[in-house]
Amino acid sequence: MPALLLENFQLIKNRYRIIRLVSRGGEGYLYLAQDALNNNRICVMKQMYHSQEELMGIENDYQTFSGLYHQNIVQVLDFFWDLDTFYVVMNFIAGETLKENIKRSGPVQEIKVLNWSLKIAHVLRFLHNQKPNPIFHADIAPENIMITPSGDLVLIDFGIARAGYEAVGLRENYSAPEQMQGILDSSSDVYSLGATMYRCLTGQDQMAPEADPREIVKNISPKTAELVKKSTAKDKTAFFGFVKKRHANIDEFIDDLKECLTGSSSR
Repeated sequence: MPALLLENFQLIKNRYRIIRLVSRGGEGYLYLAQDALNNNRICVMKQMYHSQEELMGIENDYQTFSGLYHQNIVQVLDFFWDLDTFYVVMNFIAGETLKENIKRSGPVQEIKVLNWSLKIAHVLRFLHNQKPNPIFHADIAPENIMITPSGDLVLIDFGIARAGYEAVGLRENYSAPEQMQGILDSSSDVYSLGATMYRCLTGQDQMAPEADPREIVKNISPKTAELVKKSTAKDKTAFFGFVKKRHANIDEFIDDLKECLTGSSSR
């Protein structure tokens, strides 16, 4: 059952003062807040409204996320229970989401899409290589990538990321088909990144796996179009696993992406 909406200026945990509601979604409410114990530093606080049982598992994952540091990942600063409601506090990232950028400016230049995708792919490699368990973001999409005023990218929202292999949460046109069956691995994040590339290149959601972005924007290079199609293949393999259809992991994706960049250096 959804938690009660917090009011502006309300104090949580005798520390975090709510400034305003930013958004609401399937995971909960997102607020801008001030940290009274840290010189009133601006932060973002998520109020999550899963069931108690679901939140216990998510709390264990946030224990892992809070120990992560990467300049292109939003940092989990704190997480806690208050009156049977679970909260997560993250650092504030200035800028706009990739979704907002595309809505404002339209399709993104191909070479920029390739460079942005390489940046996010390296972030995913960092997550996938975590020990003892890999972390899969599981929700790569334009609304979960921030563009800072300096032009850098930051991956945000660990709402459904998992430190393991059990899939949770789905996003239409971005979640890999196997996530529908509860399966999550490195290739699932590859699929979502490929679908995000499609949105950047065309300004539209990819409505079906393996859709060719050149059907929308004709001057996209064949190599880039093939990368998008391969990364969003419906099946990972064919013919009982003997034929590879989608990148099995983020490293294979990065290798193909670098080839596209070499061929697109003058575009």
